Amino acid sequence: MSLFISNLSFKRPNEENLLNNINFEVANGELLIIQGESGCGKTTLLNIISGLMHPDKGLIKINNIVLNSSEDFVPSEKRGIGYVFQDYALFPHLTAIENACYAYKDKKMHSLDDLSVIRSLNLEKHKDKYPYELSGGQQQRVAIARAVLMYPKLLIMDEPFSGLDKENILETQHLIKDSIKILNIPAIIVTHSLEYLEDLGNKEIIRI
Repeated sequence: MSLFISNLSFKRPNEENLLNNINFEVANGELLIIQGESGCGKTTLLNIISGLMHPDKGLIKINNIVLNSSEDFVPSEKRGIGYVFQDYALFPHLTAIENACYAYKDKKMHSLDDLSVIRSLNLEKHKDKYPYELSGGQQQRVAIARAVLMYPKLLIMDEPFSGLDKENILETQHLIKDSIKILNIPAIIVTHSLEYLEDLGNKEIIRI
């Protein structure tokens, strides 16, 4: 599996290009970190990759399947992408475990299961709580669990460690690193800071 991005551009009305000829490839089992200041287009890039926004031009492929080109556009719900949003985007009427397992299907060929992921993220004591009963960091970890447990073709994360303390950052990084390898998928993290990212193992860093 791999993600391939070629000549991707996006421009807001009456403004200069926010994204201009973005090109990169992320192989299966590999992690790409995209760093940039606030407002440089990091979240917009993730929204385009996920299918929530249309680029002005460019090619997006996962596993040689075209998701976006001048002729084709696959809607977000059919892309099979696990997206960890910066604002968590949890369902308020579902508990933590119900949110985490929203798209989960128990697949015996994987060592990733709902209980192991919940344990890895230190959420066992909070699994029956609703989002309003959780701290921001706990909600962030539930959102990461949900993205991992859908067994995505691609994992993309927008500032996934912003609400976490150092201990939970390390635990979450270990889960992300292991999940990418187990599921054999590409992954992207966007961040404004590279602090605390040393435990993510082999990774490539680009700046936009």
